Amino acid sequence: MIALALLTASACCHATWNLLMKSVSTKGPAFVWLCGLVTLPLSVVLLLRASSITWWPALVSMALHTLYAVTLQKAYAAADFATVYPVSRGSAPVLVTLVALAPSWHVYAGAALVFAGILLMDRVQPHTRGIALGLLVATCTAAYTLWDAYAITTLHADLLSYLAVGNLAQVVVLSLLVRGHRAALGEWRRAIPIAILTPASYGPVLLALSYASVSTVAVGRTLNVVIGALLGFVVLHERVTCTRLAGLGAVVAGVVLVSI
Repeated sequence: MIALALLTASACCHATWNLLMKSVSTKGPAFVWLCGLVTLPLSVVLLLRASSITWWPALVSMALHTLYAVTLQKAYAAADFATVYPVSRGSAPVLVTLVALAPSWHVYAGAALVFAGILLMDRVQPHTRGIALGLLVATCTAAYTLWDAYAITTLHADLLSYLAVGNLAQVVVLSLLVRGHRAALGEWRRAIPIAILTPASYGPVLLALSYASVSTVAVGRTLNVVIGALLGFVVLHERVTCTRLAGLGAVVAGVVLVSI
């Protein structure tokens, strides 16, 4: 019950910041750097107050999350929100379950439903590159979900310092590698809510890993798919068709089947 409440709160925050990310004009690592810069003071305070810090697992997590954020922006530039978001969020728990558990018939059947749903949604407004990038986003999500679960449950990394180290390292690395910082600064008003909602959406997920298995948590995040699709339809006024709704339903049904 606690895990479900945490995942519900996470889903609302996650879908909202993804919706905001879709409308950002500055794309690429520069905007990811700006979001990290917004929360940098809080990260420094958390590190100064931390009694113990596990550095290297957080650095691995940072690399995976940075790749995820940059790929997500590219996906939103290639296709609409109501396509990319369900594809990326719906495919991730299937990938996690396939890796974390010994697959059985219902796992394969669920995976087939998810990818059938993706193909249905792609028929509405074909965006092959957007679909491919959405699947790559899902792969990144599965990778950091599995790694973060290992860091929290096996390595017993402290949650707050783990997030803080990841954010600090991301800002430092992108400051050295990324060009276009000055142009990104013009988006600071859009960056603030995204920077706040991103850790607010993922912190509860990490906490939920203390109450449920990694595959259960991954599947529970399917709530994001439904909320994100509704936001795409209602807020962005993206086209609603029977085919797209059928595809979305297949994605959700597939993930539920995987979780049985």
